[in-house]
Amino acid sequence: METVMEVFTKIKPKEKKIIGRRPKWTPEYQQMVAQKVVEEGMKFREAAKNFGMSTAAVNACVKRYRKGTIFKNAEAKEQSSEYKIYTLEEQIKELKTEIGDLFLQNQMLKKALYHSQSPKKETSSVITSKNLDQYRKGAK
Repeated sequence: METVMEVFTKIKPKEKKIIGRRPKWTPEYQQMVAQKVVEEGMKFREAAKNFGMSTAAVNACVKRYRKGTIFKNAEAKEQSSEYKIYTLEEQIKELKTEIGDLFLQNQMLKKALYHSQSPKKETSSVITSKNLDQYRKGAK
């Protein structure tokens, strides 16, 4: 059975660059902090101390929570569908390569098993402690 694998190089689409640095806290974490302050009446300083944030960061979370824009930035950071397709195709190519390598290893192991189980001839020269003396003599 002969298998043919396609080999081609596709041009990688440009990933949209996101301006600014990556946030330290996830949108869910920011929402939870903002809910504690807005709904449960926790003080800004207390929230900052409890959650390991600065008071300015807590204030920013509360502002975004009140505007309803906490998750807006997270959605904007999702990759385009074209880039997702490209990355999935790359993963498929890597998996096909791995399958090919595993197939070859399997074939080699089958051959090794076959040769190890095949009957040995009596004239084959396997050196053991019983016949070591006969091989210590020089060649004739």
